[in-house]
Amino acid sequence: MPTANHDPLRRRPGLPRSPRGWAYALLAWLASLSALASTQVKSWAAEQIWLDYSLLSLSIPVDALERFATQGEVDAALVPFLRRLTPERQEELKTALTKTRSAKAFPLSQFLYSPMGARSINFVGEFMQTDARLNGGLALRSALIMAAADDGEVSALEVMQKFPSQTIQLDLGKILTLVRQAEAEVDETEALINAVAAQSAADAASPPAFDLAALPNLFQPGPYPTRRIDFTLVDASRNNRTYPVILFIPENLAAVSGSLPIVVISHGLGASQNNFLDAGIIASYGFAVAIPEHIGSDDVQKQALFEGLSNQLFKVSEFIDRPLDITFLLDQLERQNATQYQGKLNLNQVAVVGHSFGGYTALALAGATIDFDRLAQTCTPAENILLDAAELLECRALELLDEPQVIQRLGVDGVRDPRVRLVLTYAPVSNFLGPSGIRRIQIPTVISAGGFDIVAPAVPEQVDAFSWLTTQEKYFYLFENTSHTAGLTRMLDTMFHVDRHYDQSIQEEQVLNRDLTKALIVAFAKVYLEGDSAYQPFLRSAYVEAVSQSPFKRYLVRELPEPWRSELFD
Repeated sequence: MPTANHDPLRRRPGLPRSPRGWAYALLAWLASLSALASTQVKSWAAEQIWLDYSLLSLSIPVDALERFATQGEVDAALVPFLRRLTPERQEELKTALTKTRSAKAFPLSQFLYSPMGARSINFVGEFMQTDARLNGGLALRSALIMAAADDGEVSALEVMQKFPSQTIQLDLGKILTLVRQAEAEVDETEALINAVAAQSAADAASPPAFDLAALPNLFQPGPYPTRRIDFTLVDASRNNRTYPVILFIPENLAAVSGSLPIVVISHGLGASQNNFLDAGIIASYGFAVAIPEHIGSDDVQKQALFEGLSNQLFKVSEFIDRPLDITFLLDQLERQNATQYQGKLNLNQVAVVGHSFGGYTALALAGATIDFDRLAQTCTPAENILLDAAELLECRALELLDEPQVIQRLGVDGVRDPRVRLVLTYAPVSNFLGPSGIRRIQIPTVISAGGFDIVAPAVPEQVDAFSWLTTQEKYFYLFENTSHTAGLTRMLDTMFHVDRHYDQSIQEEQVLNRDLTKALIVAFAKVYLEGDSAYQPFLRSAYVEAVSQSPFKRYLVRELPEPWRSELFD
């Protein structure tokens, strides 16, 4: 049975656990965030860092920090500060101050002027202020952009030296509030992993007995060879919105007994339909798999931002365009069914699979609506000083408030498509839907979370959404040591040296996880779209316990374990 010893967060040496450790790590992070700042104007260089907490203040000269970090000299002004640090912490501080990282000027400038970048800078500026005690966001942005023209190798120390204000005011009261919120999220994630792992193991051991050898291997292709069809859709009702679609279907439709349910895959922010070119294996089990490109939030749009061709990482209209892309796609398949697909497509049995922003897309098509009043509170620095990347994305929905018809559609009427009978979401951006929005979903729903997701953290993004579901057919998967994307998982694994007890490489393990994801899509679609009970064993915790491997174990529960749930939500 999994225990606390298996928790990936508890033993991660790169994460300080004490408030003091978090505070110094946070200061280093704040400096690193602005580590691109540089200027040739001496009068703009920061000379002092003021740490303010209630009636207490501590001034740290930047040049004293430089001598300490580069030469090991301890200035008298640093003694009150350094005496609170162990020798190990002092060495960590030196490293944090001098460690360089590369950055490109123009892409950074583009992001900081984008809506998401501007909001993130504004939040940081609440506790990293100018000498006039004003929000330091604009000053930080200015420093970052000017620094971008430097050599591209920047450090935290360089930031402090070149911040465009003689004094950097750090509000320790707000920083400690942020630290406590961050630590609470870490603690809650630890509790979640431990409780879900224990419950999943207990469920796996309960009757009936599970026999993996008796089940077909869904990692292998199904009985039908497949073919790929590429086409482009033009939606005249949305200003001729034009987007490509990839469709995988069995090669010989006549050989398929019965009709083909539809599986639609919605990619995440800055991703592409090309991330799912291996989805043909799902079609080989007797499905039609459609993958639209969401053109206002894909990799092309992301590249346009960084090349100066757009000022947005994604267009705010994507909150409504994404689900409408899929509805229009289903409409077109329905029109073409008889003439192009021998009437084989079953447009009344549709599953939508979505990752991240695509997870929101799937939940919206299932009936969820956005709680704009709740979102407005979340996106206010005074109410929520800890803002993750998912919330930065969610907060952009507030830009729609001057479009009452869109607000009515997304916040009241919804964009539910009754043809959608099942949704499977992976790291969905979902907290802005709120309890009232999520409870409108009344179809089978799968929510999957990564235990080490720093973009859309399991707590609160996915765990809240799952707790709000009222549909009886709901499944919560937790992926141990997994971040938002495979790339982030690899990076964080390297950074924090997650213990591994297996012979395969991390790349091979991630291939295994991807195969498992496709297998579960097949199994859920078989059960809930075709009504095939023979695939029910794949929907048990015993299955994922049997086929997943450390350090990327997967766990499944149908309800959040009550002791943990009551402690967190009561």
